[in-house]
Amino acid sequence: MMRNKDKYSIAVRKPDNEIEVVVRESRLITEKHPWLNLPIIRGIVNFVDSLVTGISTINYSASFSSSSAASSAF
Repeated sequence: MMRNKDKYSIAVRKPDNEIEVVVRESRLITEKHPWLNLPIIRGIVNFVDSLVTGISTINYSASFSSSSAASSAF
């Protein structure tokens, strides 16, 4: 995963060794609500935003490996 100010991309290797690349929009909530840009609050908001983005990226990546792992388990 690579992240920029307004976009982030995910690259995943599929079971057939092809690489799937997806680019998604990333909008910070601090742009919509300027009061969330205060120092302590900004840190908490960015932390939660990073967690949400990271978990969605991991879930997207796992969706490719779960289908191949189930078929080759036994």
